[in-house]
Amino acid sequence: MKHIILAVVISLAALASGSYVPSTKYEAKYADKDLLFKQKFFFEVLRNIHLPLKYEEYLPYTKSWVSEESKYHNFPQVAEFFDWYTTGGFVEKGALFTIYNEDHLRQTYLLFNLLFNSADWDTYYQNLLWARENVNECMFIYVVHLTVFQRADLQGIVLPAIYEIYPYYFFNTDVIRSITNKKLYDAKFGLNANGKYNVVFANYTAFEAYKLDAYNSLKSEEYLNYYTEDIGLNAYYFYFMMDYPFTLGGERFGLIKDRRGELFWYVHQTLLARYNLERLSNGMATVQPLAWRFPIKTGYSTMLSYWNGVPFKSRENNFVLDDDLYKRLDWVTGWEIKLRKTIEDGFYMTDDGQRIDLRLPESADAFGSIMNVNVDSYGMKHMGYIEILSRALLSNTEYRSKKMWPSVLMQFETSLRDPIFYQLYDRFLDIYSYFKRFLPSYTYEELNFNGVVIQDVTFDKLMTYFDFFDSDVSNVLPMQSTDKYFDYAVYARQSRLNHKPFSYTMNVMSNYTGKAVIRAFVGPKFESIFDLQYYKKYFVEIDQYLVDFTAGKNTFVRNSRDFYWSVKDRTMYTDLYKKIMLGYNGQEKFALDMSEAHCGFPDRLILPKGWTGGMPMQFYFIITPYTGSEQPYSYHKSFSCGVGSGMRYYDNLPFGYPFDRVINFNYFYTKNMYFKDVLIYHNDDFKKMY
Repeated sequence: MKHIILAVVISLAALASGSYVPSTKYEAKYADKDLLFKQKFFFEVLRNIHLPLKYEEYLPYTKSWVSEESKYHNFPQVAEFFDWYTTGGFVEKGALFTIYNEDHLRQTYLLFNLLFNSADWDTYYQNLLWARENVNECMFIYVVHLTVFQRADLQGIVLPAIYEIYPYYFFNTDVIRSITNKKLYDAKFGLNANGKYNVVFANYTAFEAYKLDAYNSLKSEEYLNYYTEDIGLNAYYFYFMMDYPFTLGGERFGLIKDRRGELFWYVHQTLLARYNLERLSNGMATVQPLAWRFPIKTGYSTMLSYWNGVPFKSRENNFVLDDDLYKRLDWVTGWEIKLRKTIEDGFYMTDDGQRIDLRLPESADAFGSIMNVNVDSYGMKHMGYIEILSRALLSNTEYRSKKMWPSVLMQFETSLRDPIFYQLYDRFLDIYSYFKRFLPSYTYEELNFNGVVIQDVTFDKLMTYFDFFDSDVSNVLPMQSTDKYFDYAVYARQSRLNHKPFSYTMNVMSNYTGKAVIRAFVGPKFESIFDLQYYKKYFVEIDQYLVDFTAGKNTFVRNSRDFYWSVKDRTMYTDLYKKIMLGYNGQEKFALDMSEAHCGFPDRLILPKGWTGGMPMQFYFIITPYTGSEQPYSYHKSFSCGVGSGMRYYDNLPFGYPFDRVINFNYFYTKNMYFKDVLIYHNDDFKKMY
């Protein structure tokens, strides 16, 4: 008898990826009083970050740090922080900050050591309150995220969305000024009792300044502002860089267990591919790699300003580097040459004398770490700060400067706004792809799944549209009193790209019984299978999930809101704080179900904007045997993304498989693969409302 399996989301897939779908396989978990106290604490110390704390209970701890050596795990690291800070060398409060400045980076790492090495919650609590009032505000935000993501006793803590903690990096200056002006002239503005007054409309940047088209297209970059300035997209990049900071590594943090070097470049390749799909949907040419030839045509000027009103540093069209920075450019190009020579040599030697063979597929992670120059690579002194210096050069800035004026490229939260970001990382990925060209193409045996045949895949109608989205930007205004927190909220309302939830149905005939993994990609429509050699780099992996096969016909139904790599919109700051306080006061339970997960791509951006008449695209599917381990997970999937666990993925297949290597078309197209032509439609009715 043939069986039909309805493959609704397997919760293991959702939770291991950071998806927002609550677990149905495991008993529900709720925050206890201790966790809710910590939740309350973080939401309160992150309020009005540029103003002094107003909560009386915290003020006694803001005057000094904990100095007893017994209160720390690694006191020499902590003592180094004490020495640096007491000499007065730290970047001051209120100053412009960027992690891409050498001094700021070092100081941030020292502050992280103080908090991470705090031996218990009480020590961490007191030190964090001291830091809240005494260190640079943006450095503080950065280190809070690092410690919450890395400390074992803070697992399960949900921080407010970064665009609501610090709206200055996500909303244009006109939004910030409009909010402050409304409050100036209307004392009731912000109070929930007068909610109709609490909304400010947020537009996207539309500058004539970069009408120049750097890619020989008929349209300018302003057509993509709805995508590149999307707060969910930019928050996703910030969180990824926080999950895998290049300054942390080794056995203590375990990030290398997640194949961090390979993952870093795969995420950037995915961002680049997804950006190119959006360009294609707007009739624009794809990105070409940056060429270090001046003048550089692509300028960028943003409407963002820092908290003190200073605008982000801009870059003019036909940008020319300052003369005294060309020595840094020589460093960057020299490191690139060294990387390419290392690829051609086919190996490198580590500092301890180990020979790493770059002709082995598993070396992708090691080579990726070298390019990223993270602390798990074989040494910064060998390849240098290639990313840091490149971003600084394109900002016309000396990375060792004592006084910085950072551009959007020098903040994680804003990097994706600048079109040259994609050109720069296309250049980096060209080097990484050069490494991949020396790896053998996948053989028939590595691609085929004996006894498994995808018969057909059918889709719901795919429809994109623009809708309104509200963000809680109350942090722009001073909180009048702590007892009015519940009654105070200001929203920035913005149009954003979305798509209707869709499902697809896959019919598979199988002689195989057991578990398997289905991968799904979306990419451009092409005419000949041989064109895939070129188009494969524009395919974006959107889903990966585990299924159970029985002999005969198997039918799998998958909904877009359950896709492995994506998460839903976050709950707003004030609303989430209310839920925390209700739980803290024993009025309702606070569920730990990943509904506020930070570690995923926005699920409403899975599809590029369609066309009114339908934009032709393709989905690609491949089914592979499940080769994962049955050992228990080392993290609790109900509230953790599993970063650093080494258990975030179903198998050890390379990221991007099977598009990550040169294709041998003699073997490539197997019966466990399937290409599906689709049309993506767009509904313009929203524009009439807006």
